[in-house]
Amino acid sequence: MNTENSDNPCPGLHGPGVRVHPPVIYAISILSGIVLNNYWPQTMPYDISGHLYGGIVIGLAILIAGFSIFEFHRANTDVRPDKPDSALIISGPYRYTRNPLYIVLTLVQITIALWFNNAWVLVLIIPSVIVITQYAITREECYLEKMFGQDYLDYKQRVRRWL
Repeated sequence: MNTENSDNPCPGLHGPGVRVHPPVIYAISILSGIVLNNYWPQTMPYDISGHLYGGIVIGLAILIAGFSIFEFHRANTDVRPDKPDSALIISGPYRYTRNPLYIVLTLVQITIALWFNNAWVLVLIIPSVIVITQYAITREECYLEKMFGQDYLDYKQRVRRWL
């Protein structure tokens, strides 16, 4: 009997059971914001938009992503959430947040909101984060607890989920 189904928030040791890749969830959110803006245009508040602000945010996102992916490479484990982990990563950006790559996806969504002066894309970050937390992060945390035991529980006590 297969105990690893999509309804199980805490699958076995073969991976966290995240079937829909998190960038797809953010892409759906971004595209939804673009569609909504076509029907009910909403500009960014306080005239905070444009390539300068977006460039700063995407630059930060690229730095965090680069350092995060480097840590996965250094630990010789897969960055994809649908693959099993071979190491617990607690260095680099993971010293400050347990989910730097989800922060990167959020920063990308902010960048697109800024570049397109689209408040809908910005507002839809809220459901993106809720879905990612409930769908992916909860499963990943449960999986990491099973996989790495007390080491992961100690890490959870030291480092926040987001910031």
